Amino acid sequence: MPDIQVSDTAGNPAGVAIDLKQPSSLLKYLKSELLHLAVLPDFMKLKDLPLRQGAPKPIEFHATVKHGFQLGNVQPEIDIEPSAQATIGVNSTAGADLFQDAFPIAATVPQQVGYVGVGLEGSLDLGISGSEGDLSFGLDATTTISMQFYKAFPLAPAEPTLSAALGSTISSYVLPADVSDFGLLNLNDVATVSGEGKLKISGAVTATAYPNPLASVDLPLGAGSVDVKAGATARLSAGFTLSGAYQVRARRVNADTIELSFLRKHGTQMVADLSASAGVSAKIGDTDLASAILGAISQDPTREKALLADLQPAELNTLSSAIKKGLDHSLQASLDVILSDDSEEQALFQYHIEPAKLDATGLIAVHKSMDGDLRLLTALEAPGQAAGVLAPGITMLNSLFSRVNRRGLAVHLNLIGLLNFVSVSELIRKSEVLTDSVTGDVTIQQTVTANSIAAIVDPLKRNEALRKVLFDSVIATACYRAGKALPSLALGCGQVHFAINQNTNRQIMSDYLRWLVALHLLTGSEADAQLERFHDGGSSTCVLRTSFADADCQALFFDDGAALHTESFYLEIGRLAMRELLDPDLQPIDALRMQILQDTTWVQALEIGPAPGLASLAGLDASDPRVLYLIGDMFMISQWARAMAQCGAAVRDIRAVVGSADPTTLMENNEFKSKRDQLQKSLAGMAKASKARFDEPWGMVSLFSASGSRSRTYGKAVTQALRLELGSAEGKP
Repeated sequence: MPDIQVSDTAGNPAGVAIDLKQPSSLLKYLKSELLHLAVLPDFMKLKDLPLRQGAPKPIEFHATVKHGFQLGNVQPEIDIEPSAQATIGVNSTAGADLFQDAFPIAATVPQQVGYVGVGLEGSLDLGISGSEGDLSFGLDATTTISMQFYKAFPLAPAEPTLSAALGSTISSYVLPADVSDFGLLNLNDVATVSGEGKLKISGAVTATAYPNPLASVDLPLGAGSVDVKAGATARLSAGFTLSGAYQVRARRVNADTIELSFLRKHGTQMVADLSASAGVSAKIGDTDLASAILGAISQDPTREKALLADLQPAELNTLSSAIKKGLDHSLQASLDVILSDDSEEQALFQYHIEPAKLDATGLIAVHKSMDGDLRLLTALEAPGQAAGVLAPGITMLNSLFSRVNRRGLAVHLNLIGLLNFVSVSELIRKSEVLTDSVTGDVTIQQTVTANSIAAIVDPLKRNEALRKVLFDSVIATACYRAGKALPSLALGCGQVHFAINQNTNRQIMSDYLRWLVALHLLTGSEADAQLERFHDGGSSTCVLRTSFADADCQALFFDDGAALHTESFYLEIGRLAMRELLDPDLQPIDALRMQILQDTTWVQALEIGPAPGLASLAGLDASDPRVLYLIGDMFMISQWARAMAQCGAAVRDIRAVVGSADPTTLMENNEFKSKRDQLQKSLAGMAKASKARFDEPWGMVSLFSASGSRSRTYGKAVTQALRLELGSAEGKP
């Protein structure tokens, strides 16, 4: 039978009695003949004193492992090397933090209770890692595995001496490796294991699809009502791993209940990896991902399913793959937000386990969780569930997976050409499918006459082309809706702008904040306060969204008195939008560009137009190459203002024909068809001539302002040390 001994550093008995008949994880899992600890003189001096006298304040003693030993179930799994250090902690201060380690969580020493804890450090045996062994806890083979057992002792009416308490702690030492080990814990006892490794997570998720129905400027409108709806949800499944430093902790809270916690290490970040567990599943039962999402947004899911069945396998796979990428992006974004939030609780997962009530399924789920595999536990969670009973004997107190689910997954579907084809499935047959790596948006764009964006090799140019197509499509859609050329839609039409930078400095962060101010998501003073918190370095992203309802589309072209906006109105909107985005304090070129936008120079700038003569307003020579920036700004503003005024006139003309009629009843009306064709040609011409720049959201801000700043907006800026998420546009990621 294995033996456990405690001596002083000279090898003399330390007077610490070990009861080998006491149930203990050390004896249960010990694969060596002897476990020998040598305590240092500081403990020997105090060993015969009662707990509170020997340790009036929390204190830690050290000991040395004299002989290496191994722990394991069927085979050796944990190696404790000779000369390894052990710790002996004593805490009998009522109200003090019990855990003096890097895994804090609310737990204080109860009244009239003292603790003696023993900590050991070892390594996983060669070939044992992850969930391969019952004592691996999901930890990596290369990590140091730390084990601690805190035994609680009543201090009244009598309390043990330090040596007696240490002997009792070692005799009843618990490792939380199996449900049967829970039975070894007495009231208030705590057993922990910590290191670096991976936790496996999976379960049901609710994904919301936000269709963005847009018209193509290259095609005439189709006949009929659009067959998609907003806020459609589909129940899917998702899996991922969490990598980093964590602790498995078991604590008996009453005679029937164990508190089981999985805690992240204080001051460290867990990293979520979707690739190892496939992310959002492509199949739920017999439904593939494309059918699930498109069926959710369709007004007639049965019809859409039948039409999608006619797609070639390669076409359906492309669509499913794009939607999966979008949902995976949303899942990763939610995980990153939660895991990087310092205000989040340390407990990644926390449960109350009542071993006597566990059924066969619950026993397996709890056991596998202590191997680092929480998939059976998290699979028991209902989407949106914050806490509560998961199964007999299992009550969830806290779950990172539930927090992800409450945030929800979202996929934005930019359906460019849907208003021309009416049916989603018909659009898909004649389209290309793209997924944006920054926003996760899935864009389905008709390619009947348009050039293929996917064919563009340069990623930056491809993003630029996509943003231009979206911008042009939003304007076209707004024109059709304001002109009543379409039936009234409950859905908004949305625009998105995004930026990504690998080395973020103060100038870039200042740009992000100005964008948020321009969309009325922050005030100027709030932006200044955020900039003071910023630190240079690292990658960053910024995503902006606007969504225009029917009333917003109308406000783009008409004032509250139903009078058409003039070209001068749009010129002023464009000027002010440009001013909001420039940063003359930090950017010398912006200081020059600002010169032609001032109240005192703008009238002259309009008279000069986009020509070299603008140089004089900025104190430049006409040959200075920087004058090209001034010419470009003036050309962009004036060209956009002229095009918007022309489109407004076409919108007015078609509204006069439609009146109060349902546009679907006018499809054979020659005047209606003529006016709609004229509007379509105007839009196509505007799109072709457009020279708007898309490295900054000038077009988005101009449309937002022209609509009266009433449309819904959303913005998110993420850097290595700062995260802002504002607004309420549909389907924030």
